[in-house]
Amino acid sequence: MEKKTRHYEFEGAVFDIPMFYDERMGRYIEEYRNFNENPAWTADGYPITHSVEDACPWGEWDNPSRCNDCGSCRFYSPIAAHTRIGVCRQEKRMRANKKCSQEEKPN
Repeated sequence: MEKKTRHYEFEGAVFDIPMFYDERMGRYIEEYRNFNENPAWTADGYPITHSVEDACPWGEWDNPSRCNDCGSCRFYSPIAAHTRIGVCRQEKRMRANKKCSQEEKPN
C-alpha cells in the first residue's frame, strides 16, 4: 500500500505527518510523533503539542471539571480543523531563545 503523508506549514514550522490506513475506519489516519520526546516549536518559540497530551501546570480551562488536556486549554490553538496537533500559546512554555535552530526544526 502507498505511503501517505499530510503536509503542514504554520508559523515557521514545517511538518510532514505520516499517515496509515486504518482497516476498521476505512480511511487514512495521521500518526503523530511524541512531542514530549521530540519537541518542536514555531519560529516564534511556541511549543507544538498534541491535543490529548496531559496539560502542563500552567494550563487554564473554562470548565476545570472537564478533562484537563492540551486540547481543552485556552492557550491551545489547533493548526487545522482536521488534525490533533496545535500550538500552545502559554508564554511560560516558550523556548528561551524563541527561535528554532535549523537542526531543531521539525522534519
